[in-house]
Amino acid sequence: MRRRGMSWRYCECAAVAAFTLIASCGGSAPTVGEVIGPSGSAGSTGSTGAAGADPSGTAGTTGSAAVAGTAGVPGAAGSAGTTGTGGSGVAQSGCADLFDPGVLQTYSIDISADEFAKLDAEFHDVQAVLAAMPPETYHPVTFHFGSETVGDAAVRLKGQSSWVETVMLDPNPKMQLVIAFDQFDPHGRFHGVDKIHLDMPRSDWSFLNERLANTWFREIGLMAPCTNSARLNVNGVYYGLYAAEESKDATLVGQFFPGNAGGDLFKGAVIAETNKAAPNWTRQKQFWAAKDIATIAQIVDLPSTVLEWAAEAAINDADGYYGGSHNFYIYDLGAAGYTFLPSDVDTTFEWTELFSHLSFKQHPIYWWEGQSVPQTPGQHYAVVMNDPTWRARYAQAVATQIGKWNTAEMLGHVDAWSAQIATAVAEDPRKWATMAGFNMALADLRDVIMNRPQYLQSFVACEQGQGGEDKDGDGVAWCNDCRDDNAAVHPGAPEICGNGIDDDCNGAVDDGCPHP
Repeated sequence: MRRRGMSWRYCECAAVAAFTLIASCGGSAPTVGEVIGPSGSAGSTGSTGAAGADPSGTAGTTGSAAVAGTAGVPGAAGSAGTTGTGGSGVAQSGCADLFDPGVLQTYSIDISADEFAKLDAEFHDVQAVLAAMPPETYHPVTFHFGSETVGDAAVRLKGQSSWVETVMLDPNPKMQLVIAFDQFDPHGRFHGVDKIHLDMPRSDWSFLNERLANTWFREIGLMAPCTNSARLNVNGVYYGLYAAEESKDATLVGQFFPGNAGGDLFKGAVIAETNKAAPNWTRQKQFWAAKDIATIAQIVDLPSTVLEWAAEAAINDADGYYGGSHNFYIYDLGAAGYTFLPSDVDTTFEWTELFSHLSFKQHPIYWWEGQSVPQTPGQHYAVVMNDPTWRARYAQAVATQIGKWNTAEMLGHVDAWSAQIATAVAEDPRKWATMAGFNMALADLRDVIMNRPQYLQSFVACEQGQGGEDKDGDGVAWCNDCRDDNAAVHPGAPEICGNGIDDDCNGAVDDGCPHP
């Protein structure tokens, strides 16, 4: 089994790039199609729930594997049970006990044949997703967790590109879901949580990327949801393994910005996730209108933003604002401006090494070079990286974030969590990866964890004038050269119109050239 021939799948946002299903994989335009799927209404995760049964800590019996093939109706739903109590609430880490990293949780839902048929029809409505109108209809379910039952829970679909891919390419496609406890009772919570997001795109062969990335982000102070792994049963049958995480909403904002928790949170800088009734649209328009460093510095908190981009560079995010100008949030800090925040970090760590010829050596500034499906850096990123002062600040931010990298701890997480989920992965009837693919991904994941920091340290040293190889002899060290294998391509080189190359390394192909 070889992975290097899979580079067609380089663009996470583009559904299936080779099928040209979504028009563009990047660009600065704030199209709704790039930012589908708000996480739902805000809810409290910080309060302590009423006394109740704690998770058992074991996965338990989940039934036999589902039969391969199309989704179909998963049997009759059980009768609604009584609503469970709140559980033990929030742990010392700030996470609800549902997200205990030492436990592989098992969640079960019962759904009627009629409601499942509606859900399945929505799931297979690919055209609605491609039209940037994915259905977000909640369907009533009965939710079970150990001995606890919630009779008035609900479930809806989530995702975008991975949703389209699995429906079009997999014989037994896998839904990604949101389980909500606040749809019928706005104050409804389970163990202090209003929703559980079940995320597992088909391209995360390790099943750990989102979990590992969010855990590290939280450790270094970046806003990220509590995340662990969970099995899902549907009508008593094992449906699949997921990364389970809390909502990205006002409650999460309050945890990370306690002194400024009332600001606007925009998904993709387009969709309001907080203050939904009256976000500051004028200020949001100013954000998109900013196209030079002076204007950007007035509306964006650049010190915190370059730290966030540097953190994405550390985990080699192939589908964030760094890495593709796709999945991201901005949060309004007030006078300081907007700060960028990460989102959907499943296409990280080993993803590039697994699915392309690139490796942990993907350039932390010119990440788009060498991609089989070239992507355009976001407008704010390109301006900042083309400014000498802020480029140097970004290099220092990379050094800062790598200084927080604990290789032994991360490898320990990979070892513990991969052992924790191995049986669930093997039994997952809807995974794209084989077990050989799972183990290959884990090997690449360990490789990136061990080697990416050293590579970035060499980048920082080069940026700071401490050596730096110049392979093509054009007088520009590799850290400042987007193509160190082509002496005609480097910062300051003349742009040659029509050659499809970013000759001057500013992130734009044929800029300044006449267009038909």
